[in-house]
Amino acid sequence: MSGRESASTAAAVALVVGLALGGGGWLVYRNQTACQDRSLTVTADPAIAPAITEVAVRYNKARCADVNVVTGDSAQTAGLLANGGRAAGARPDVWIADSSLWFDGVRIQGVRSATSVASSPVVFAMTPDGARRQGARLAQQGWGAFGGGGGYSLRLLDPMPSATGMTSLLALSAAAGGGSGGLERFSHMLQGVKPSSNTMDAIAGLADQGSPPVLPLSEQTIQQQRQEGRQVTAVYPATAPTLDFPYAVLTTDRERRRIAAGLLDALRSADGAARLHDAWLRTPAGDAGRLAASGLPAAAPRVLPVVRPGVALAMRATWQKMQQGLRAIALVDVSGATLARMGAGTREQVMTGALSNGLSLLEDDTEFGLWAFPARHRPYRRLVEAGPLRELGTTGTRRARLLQRIGRLHARKGRDGGMYDAILDAYRELSQSYRPGMLNEILVLTGGATGGDGLTLDRLVTELKKDFDPERQVNITLMAFGDGVDMRPLRRIAGATAGAAYSIQNDQQLMTLFRCAVALRVNENLPCPH
Repeated sequence: MSGRESASTAAAVALVVGLALGGGGWLVYRNQTACQDRSLTVTADPAIAPAITEVAVRYNKARCADVNVVTGDSAQTAGLLANGGRAAGARPDVWIADSSLWFDGVRIQGVRSATSVASSPVVFAMTPDGARRQGARLAQQGWGAFGGGGGYSLRLLDPMPSATGMTSLLALSAAAGGGSGGLERFSHMLQGVKPSSNTMDAIAGLADQGSPPVLPLSEQTIQQQRQEGRQVTAVYPATAPTLDFPYAVLTTDRERRRIAAGLLDALRSADGAARLHDAWLRTPAGDAGRLAASGLPAAAPRVLPVVRPGVALAMRATWQKMQQGLRAIALVDVSGATLARMGAGTREQVMTGALSNGLSLLEDDTEFGLWAFPARHRPYRRLVEAGPLRELGTTGTRRARLLQRIGRLHARKGRDGGMYDAILDAYRELSQSYRPGMLNEILVLTGGATGGDGLTLDRLVTELKKDFDPERQVNITLMAFGDGVDMRPLRRIAGATAGAAYSIQNDQQLMTLFRCAVALRVNENLPCPH
């Protein structure tokens, strides 16, 4: 076999195995030449590694170099480099991630070059039928189309391991705008969104019935999936974030840096651009080149600039807070005070209706319990112990049991008190069984009950302050339904546990508070209706 045939065979094997491995494995293309004293190691994201390998084969032959290409998932590589690259071979001479967002949180000595070598805009994937019916309107609305009753079902790739998912989040955040109102709109966009860690599963979900599903994906991924026969169509908004494939030179060795510069020149050449187009990638400027003949727009959408230092780190923290699960005990007032009128019903009816509606919107892994105060001969009653809503019992799921017990709650004339005792006991129970990584919450719905003959307000506040642990926070949120409820004691109780107290006068105010709830996880100082 000739040298040219050997190189071609090596490139072909690298391409086939690299595509088979996708983002989950490591593949090394090793150049077998007599030029191994002029070596360079390149770790490239699976989306671009086949193109880099082909260019490296040609470069090695033309320049007598020994460029060796490793296919490495960007998230995994970023993690290794962030930890100092102590594992053998973890630190390459050149790293080509799929996005500059991976540089957030990775402090690498010697990084002096991060020039883009390719690009792929992140656009909207829909089924062909969905695109025919809604694509033109979605393209016009762009990233602001979600969360405002636009009629779409937003899907996302998990932003923690996926640059596509992260750029999608950043684009949605930019469309939502700044300030507290922007954060509230952003959280509303993400309401009910369950990110997928598997691209193929997410694409399969586009065929779901109901509101047309929309999944932000890179143009490259959409076109590759189309080539494999999957029913998916790209919808192009006027502006879109982009995967920029930065070429980061990590080595400080002068000779290796010279080889890295030569490989970069090869990638920028006409032949390099052709290899990128083979992988459905555009040039750094967004030109499709000969891909336009395959149906791609000749020019990419205008770049939506979401990549800035620190922005990915901040969004990861925001996302983690928004994705926290909820563990709560609801304390419901059934005192005589809740028989007072509120709108078309009583305060008790509005409270139980709100709680039932809220439960229907919670995820199955939410842990929830229900108490009522006051009871006939004691301060409160435990109705349903806290646990996962999906958990099955002899009478169905916990969610079903909760809804049944809420439906049976009835206020009794002449009853009062019990609230302070119920709050302290529930607080201590939730504190003792604290769940890290979840929001641990006491939710109090009251129509005007008092502490009664048990604990005094001063004693309750003193005990709560003593028990409150900033590192294992259990917060108390109180909602007072109707006019004339004294908010001063409620605010004192909330303040003892970094919680909040709200006065609810109508259903619209309650819905505003609900829309604000997820945003409050990120910024507890939002001006929601108190």
